Amino acid sequence: MFHKGLWFQHYKQSKYILWALWLVAAFSGFQMYSHANNVVANLESSLKNNYKFQYYFNAELDTVSMLQLLICIGLPAFLVGFSRSNQSLEYMYAMPVKREHIFLSKWMLGIVHIIGASTFGLLLQLIVIHTTILNNYLTDGIFWVYYLHQLLILCGVFSFSLWLGFIGGSFFSQVAFSVIFLLLPYLLFGLIKEAISLHFFAFGVMKLTDSWVFSQAANRFFENISFPIKLLNISQLINMNSDLQRGGSMEYIESLRLTYYGMMSFLVPLLVTLGSVWGMLRMAVTARNENNGKVLLNNKLRPYLVAGVVVCAFLFGGAVLEGTLGNHYYGSDGTEHGRYLENIAIYYAAALGSAGIGYYLIKKWLGSKQQLSKN
Repeated sequence: MFHKGLWFQHYKQSKYILWALWLVAAFSGFQMYSHANNVVANLESSLKNNYKFQYYFNAELDTVSMLQLLICIGLPAFLVGFSRSNQSLEYMYAMPVKREHIFLSKWMLGIVHIIGASTFGLLLQLIVIHTTILNNYLTDGIFWVYYLHQLLILCGVFSFSLWLGFIGGSFFSQVAFSVIFLLLPYLLFGLIKEAISLHFFAFGVMKLTDSWVFSQAANRFFENISFPIKLLNISQLINMNSDLQRGGSMEYIESLRLTYYGMMSFLVPLLVTLGSVWGMLRMAVTARNENNGKVLLNNKLRPYLVAGVVVCAFLFGGAVLEGTLGNHYYGSDGTEHGRYLENIAIYYAAALGSAGIGYYLIKKWLGSKQQLSKN
């Protein structure tokens, strides 16, 4: 696990991605400093033009989060998927170390840099807050909450993506599976909700807001399951107090509190991290470098992948075309429901066509072999 040769090999292979984490952390400090300058400029403009200044946090921390998540998905793909493609994984298997130690050292290298870079970013943000006008509007506490979410979510994404290296057989499939599976619960919930509401509307049931499926609580529940989404929308956490002061909806504010302060908010990424490490160590014992470059390492998973793609394509294609051409909206209370029967025909026609296209593409992808190796 602490074999110097392993750590050197992992670092050599992924050093540019590792240091990108630190550059993004520095970028977050720059964003905060730029935001402080904008606040000063807006405050001076309000005094000059005699209007009331209202503070609103608009530093691009959502962009910072997106870059961090992409790095935490790309890093495991280089550590495992790229290693399969350029045969360096076979070299590691030949070393006199346990296979679980090979993957555990990969995980530890990434976690060390995630913790280090995130802490560095927090220090820069706090320095900017305490040395600029932001000290009048922002508190340390909110950024410590942001930091905790950042650590848990990035570690969860990295660990889960690393575990998927035992399922995907190439760099590209590992990246694709990581993005899809991390966001799938929330996106699939939205597609199912769309299909349910369409069928209710077609039969004249218009008031659906009382149902749990269409409530803020359900939306936040699935946002917690697809936990990277919370980091992509981290500005809403920092703006929570500002929204409350401006008279924002209490239901919305309360749902935000549950999203970022509820037990589930911290528990889900932690469980994903622990479960991914456990699964990785279990599968590492019998890990092989077979099916190099293919979409799946285990062909037994092919029917499940095909079925999943077809179902998702069915729901997605139907929702997109029906939403574009039809007249189906949430909360259309009192509208004649006969028009929505036509929407069902549009939905199923588009859904079946989309499912057919999805089936063709996934079969073609499964039959391909992708390579990414050094010449």
